[in-house]
Formats: sequence, C-alpha cells, structure tokens
Amino acid sequence: MKRIAIFLILMIVTVWSWTISNGQEKQTVIEPENNIIGKWVRIGQTGPIGFDFKENGLIEADFGNDQTIDVVTKYELSGDTIKFIDKDGKMCHGAGQYKMYQTEYYLSFDLIEDDCGGRIKTTMGFWTKPNFKDLIKQLNDEIVKSPNPELHLNRARIFMATGMVDKAREDFDTYLLTDTLNASVYLNRAGTRFSKDLIGVVSDCNKAISIEPDNKNAYFLRGLARYELGEKEQGCEDFNKAIELGFSVLRIAEQEKCNEFWDTKNK
Repeated sequence: MKRIAIFLILMIVTVWSWTISNGQEKQTVIEPENNIIGKWVRIGQTGPIGFDFKENGLIEADFGNDQTIDVVTKYELSGDTIKFIDKDGKMCHGAGQYKMYQTEYYLSFDLIEDDCGGRIKTTMGFWTKPNFKDLIKQLNDEIVKSPNPELHLNRARIFMATGMVDKAREDFDTYLLTDTLNASVYLNRAGTRFSKDLIGVVSDCNKAISIEPDNKNAYFLRGLARYELGEKEQGCEDFNKAIELGFSVLRIAEQEKCNEFWDTKNK
C-alpha cells in the first residue's frame, strides 16, 4: 500500500466539475481579475495546506496552515486556466498548467501539463474557504429546507476539501440517486473509497468511463485500484491509457511498477 500512500493526494484528480449541456453540473469560468484572490485551504493526507492568492500575481503557500509562509509561487491567469511558476525554481523547474473551476463553496484544479509531481500533489484536490464550518452550516440549513441535490454536492466537496471523506461519500450517494450520468461525481465517490473499498473504486470508475470514455482521471484512479487488487497488468494498462489522454507525468511516476508491462507492450 506504500505507492497508494504516495499518490493519495494526487488521486483526488477526480474532483473536477464539467460543463455539460444536458443538465449536469456546470463549470464556473473564473475571470482573471477577481474571484480567486484570497485564502483557500485544504486538509489532505499530509496535513493542512493554505494558499493565499495575491492581487500582485503571487501565491503564498502555508504547508501547515499555521500562518507561516513556506513557499512563494507566481501564477498567471488566462480565462479558466492557471499557470504556476515557482519563484527561482526552488520547488519545481518549469511551469505547471491547470484548468480551474470554482463555485461559491470550493475551488479545484485539473491537470493540463506539469512535470513536477510535488507540485501536482500539492495543488490537486478540492479547496475551500477558511470559514468552511460556516459554509457547511449554511448548507445544512438549506438542505433541511430544500431537496435540491446540488446542495449535497456542494457540501460533499467541502467535506472532501477538509478531509471528511465518509461524510462526503454519503452526500455523493444522495446526489447520484437523482443524477446517474455525472462522471465527475462517480469519480469523486471513488476517491472517497480508497483504500477500504478498492472494488467499489473500480466500479465507480467503470461507470465514469462508460459516460466519458476519454476521461484520463478515471483510468488513472481505476489503475491505482486494479494494481493494489493484484491486477497489475490491467492497472498498468489503465495508467498507459491515462498517459495517452494527457496524464504524462504517470510515465515517470509509475515507471518502476509498470516497466515490465510497458516494455513488453512496446516490443
């Protein structure tokens, strides 16, 4: 299970929202001049992390969320795309580019291109505002008054951002009773199943792939689960498919475990 521990934060690449015309959840495009400015927090497997997006194009990263500045990174916005450029290359050389999604409750980043695994693991996942307890209370009150499944989805993603995966899964279950064609929510729920229910991870990823056959995150997550279930060749095939669809960093990250299968396939 060591490799899963290494990737447990990265696996939350499954959190993104999608713009879908048939009534599924809608993407919020972030305008460069606003919205993202301010503090965002996430509680991951390695502890709490805080980002403070400044108006001057810098991000102050607080890896313990203890009011200290650990790393300062540059960022550039272009529509709903963000580029991270570490000052002086202290953490990562080269830039990392991500698609960005935001609602009034959470923020998330979807990998476009980045060769720095450390930055990927730091950046990935749902982020929420420091007053997340107030946001949860607000949603609790609204859920009592309304059966709107979107309320459960928003609360679930705050729970994901703050490490409360069991509560998040309950809300995803509720949401999926109403909307059975939302690939991203199946992937969200799959992320909450690690590492107690790997068969459930595979099942949720299968559903996501049946809806969106080119979803790189679904193949990545299913690959993790299959590999740990002992289906190593199938897991590596999923990693390879994710690489083909744009998850290029896996070629290096999973080389050691998949070298035998990848070499054989390439002969």
